[in-house]
Amino acid sequence: MAELLGPILDVIKFIGRNAGKYLKYQKKFREYVDDFNQAQADLRAKEADFQQQLEDGHHFGKMPKQEVKRWFEKVEQKLGHAQHVEDKISKGKYLFRSCLGKLVDGETQAMKEVHAEGNFSGGLVVNDPSTIAVNLPTPEVVGATNVREEIYQYLMGDAVGLIGVWGMGGVGKTTIMKDVHNRLLKESKFRKLIWVTVSQDFNIRRLQKNIAFQLGGKLSDDEDTDDEDTIVRAGKLSKMLRGQMRYVLILDDVWERFSLEDVGILEPTTNNRCKLVLTTRSERVAESMGCKTVEVPCFSMEEAMNLFLSKVGQDMLPNPTLESLMKLAVRECDGLPLAVVTLAGCMRGKSDPRMWENAIDELRGYIRNINDMEDKVHRCLKFSYDRLQGIDQDCLLYCALYPEDHEINKHEIIEYWMEEALIDEMGSRKAMGRSGHSILQKLKENCLLERVQDRPCIKMHDLVRDMALHITRKRFLVKAGMQLKEVPNMEEWGEDLEKVSLMRNFISTIPQTMKCLKFPKLTTLLLSRNAFKEIPESFFEHFPNLKILDLSDTRLQSLPNSISFLEKLTVLLLRGCWNLKSLPCLPKLQASKKLDLGLSGIGEIPQGLEMLVNLRYLNLERTTHLTGIPTGTLSKLCRLQYLAIHSKLRSAEELRELNKLEVFKGWFHSVGDLNTFASNRKPLYKYSIWVGSHATVDHLSTSRNIVGFRGIKIDVGDEIILPYGIEELGLLECRGVRSINDIGLRDATALKGCDLGGCSELESVISSKCDQFQTLESLYLSELENLKVIVEVGAGESSVGIFSSLKKITLWNCHKIKKLFSADWVLSNMEEISVMNCSELEEIITESEQKRLGSNNDTINFPFPKLRTLELVILVQLQRICSGNGVMVCDSLQFITIYDCPKLKRIPLYLPQLEIDGGELSPSSSLKRIQVHPIDWWEAVEWEHPNFNIKNVVRPLVLEHLR
Repeated sequence: MAELLGPILDVIKFIGRNAGKYLKYQKKFREYVDDFNQAQADLRAKEADFQQQLEDGHHFGKMPKQEVKRWFEKVEQKLGHAQHVEDKISKGKYLFRSCLGKLVDGETQAMKEVHAEGNFSGGLVVNDPSTIAVNLPTPEVVGATNVREEIYQYLMGDAVGLIGVWGMGGVGKTTIMKDVHNRLLKESKFRKLIWVTVSQDFNIRRLQKNIAFQLGGKLSDDEDTDDEDTIVRAGKLSKMLRGQMRYVLILDDVWERFSLEDVGILEPTTNNRCKLVLTTRSERVAESMGCKTVEVPCFSMEEAMNLFLSKVGQDMLPNPTLESLMKLAVRECDGLPLAVVTLAGCMRGKSDPRMWENAIDELRGYIRNINDMEDKVHRCLKFSYDRLQGIDQDCLLYCALYPEDHEINKHEIIEYWMEEALIDEMGSRKAMGRSGHSILQKLKENCLLERVQDRPCIKMHDLVRDMALHITRKRFLVKAGMQLKEVPNMEEWGEDLEKVSLMRNFISTIPQTMKCLKFPKLTTLLLSRNAFKEIPESFFEHFPNLKILDLSDTRLQSLPNSISFLEKLTVLLLRGCWNLKSLPCLPKLQASKKLDLGLSGIGEIPQGLEMLVNLRYLNLERTTHLTGIPTGTLSKLCRLQYLAIHSKLRSAEELRELNKLEVFKGWFHSVGDLNTFASNRKPLYKYSIWVGSHATVDHLSTSRNIVGFRGIKIDVGDEIILPYGIEELGLLECRGVRSINDIGLRDATALKGCDLGGCSELESVISSKCDQFQTLESLYLSELENLKVIVEVGAGESSVGIFSSLKKITLWNCHKIKKLFSADWVLSNMEEISVMNCSELEEIITESEQKRLGSNNDTINFPFPKLRTLELVILVQLQRICSGNGVMVCDSLQFITIYDCPKLKRIPLYLPQLEIDGGELSPSSSLKRIQVHPIDWWEAVEWEHPNFNIKNVVRPLVLEHLR
């Protein structure tokens, strides 16, 4: 009844009104509904447009205007009403269409009014007073442009979500990140920027609290709650961060790895579009947390000077003398920005050249007196030092005994650490060496030592070295590499000294007397690379507890007898003392563990050597004047781990008792001695062994395990036992050998290099049955007068894959070989091909006759993707590099030399790079130089290449090879 009563009353009212006005809703009902639907659609579209504008244009520090918020509320209200009306239309709940039409028209006009109100002058947003992203105070950033741009691109891109910015203390990591942070403020990619300093004393609860505070939230300050509450806090923080979305979280000064999950930090993904950046002094911390690492290096000299001038003031430059002194002072800062800025602050306004000269002198010392330098720079670096374990600290300090800017050989410094007992005794030198490398890695990862590119060395930054010398100022006396001509004044020697380093100077005399009678704490004395010829007899009496004495590379002619009384001496280094002919008796040096006489001039073994039963290391390498080693001497040194000798051993039986031997460099008379040594022995991890005449071969790597035979006769069937792990094989001037197979390579499973020279009966290098050459990387063949083929292939055999690892081949003075490579070989790793003076060589790459007869005219490609160098020199019979329709495809070729190859009429080299470059030379082209002789040959030769203009293209690279 209620539903009928409403329409009846409407009818009664209608009777009393203007019927024409109300009937229009009845007649045009469909038009009103269409207008309603359009108004609803327009309002929804405008709402969506504004939503998208806010999404796309939202900047840091901005929020929607209040009138915009109210408009959105009205829109939601009106669209709700519209939905109610739409339901009535679909259900037909009104008795008369005229009544429903009126309701529809009313809602339509209301939606149009709200639509018209959505017109906001000045945009949709205003400043947000509660924003957490503010411009961070930072000085104008000078230098590090590439690093800043790399970090910025990672943040703006989608590929990298977690970034680890690492570098030594004071290098400018925080300054760089502040600059990047402020640059991001101008972008609209992120909604929030969050900066939190973590610091050295890491605490999860404090980090959670600081991040929450930056988000405008709050977590409990109660430090006495249990671990479960920490997990709950992580959940709350994670929820806060998830509500932000599209944020950058920067954690400055991270010292150790931590779990993002434990803190409550979201893992950055492409879906949540969050980014996490951490700055740290440790590369390992960044890597262990899964970061894309970005190293912040020290400044170049140019960058450092620009930074210095920006701080000290350009007005001080008109004086050329002052400018040159400034450069010297800045150079002493070694590119460390913190040191450069601190120096500039100290010297601002000082125009007296004498003050600058004094500053340079102080910088070359320990930076003791320049205001703030020690406090700011040393304190910064010492933070990193203090984080190290005790042994690691001592190892770092030991590096300061070397001269400033010295490239320290890794093996050498590890040997010193072992000698100083800084590395625990582990039963083997190999294990101790691994431990030493691990320490080096830690010091490098913590930016306290620097890598040296392409060399097995490390460097100590000047300011790290200054810090180390400051820490050890009462214990160390270091005047290394300072061009001293005499020993430092006695005033600089103190009774508390533990280590003295005067290495790499020009000291020609040692004083007869010293002011202090005893230096009871002195254990290490490093005097290597000096010019003195003798040492006073009483000199060693001052150092009763000396353990390590390094006199290497000096002009010593003799040693005083007093050295025999250094009963605590464990290490005596005399390497490179060419003028030293003999040593005093050594029986009292019972504590000795290392004696290095390599490259010295000694003519006989020191008396009492056999009594040094604790000796672990004995080096007699390249002692060319040494007549021999008395029988029975070596067998008594049963603790030897390292043995290098120059003289031929009279019998391999001498070494049978050396069960702890790990490294051996020596020389045997015969194959029988080699077999005696190699059989029934635990594997050595490093060795260099020659049988017959000793030889030093440049083509073999001294860092690998080598066995070489020279000047001996090896008959087919002779048993040869090779030591386990052989990596290099030399066969020089040996008779009887027709192929390497004759010496047996059964255990040579890791062979990398092979040098065959002067073996007059050698006819082939190997047979196709030999699998050991699949690991070979270098093959050097010289003066093999009967060499006919490299691989002798038997009936039904294949040589495919035999040289799959080969990188370099050299063929020289081999006059009977006619073909070099087989087309079947896979030479995809070849980098250098050098063939010289082989008078009968006709072809470099040859196909089998069967394949050649069956081939059509299609081009045959021989891929050499890594080949960089091709040398063909004095090959008078060379007719082809490869078959008539074959080409060598060389993606990386850099150097071509073709010299006196008169019968070569075609160069079949395809260089894809020139096609990529549009047939023109460009800086990106790998090809660097072409040397030819004679030049007339070059003009006449054909170069078959898809680019028919190839010879003109490469003409700028062509030089005539002169005799």
